[in-house]
Amino acid sequence: MSDPTDEVLLRIPARPEYGRIVRVGGAALGIRQGLSFAEIDELRLAVDEAVILLLDGSDADGDTELVATFRFDDGHLEVEIAAGRTEALRGDAVARFDKVCSPLIDAYDLDPDRGWLRLRKAPAPVD
Repeated sequence: MSDPTDEVLLRIPARPEYGRIVRVGGAALGIRQGLSFAEIDELRLAVDEAVILLLDGSDADGDTELVATFRFDDGHLEVEIAAGRTEALRGDAVARFDKVCSPLIDAYDLDPDRGWLRLRKAPAPVD
């Protein structure tokens, strides 16, 4: 079991070609948290969709950062991602994210005006 204060921070350029780093990091930490392979795939897809959402239409020129913070809390893996955005997320992009990701993760919080979101995923209970 991880210490509830464990935290991993990634800062990458806010460009799509670096999004894979966040997805792979989430998967590796999901393994550490005890997620099954199916749950890791769900988390990986949700993190990928989060990065796509946050970078959608972004005016990022490479000087801004995408900051991903991974936390372990009460058996959950929490992934918080923030993009250096100057404009709000598009409503249709947010709706797509919700449709794709809601079945994959336990919960999420989203601030479309700030370009910030947090995902939570926990291993399924074992019978």
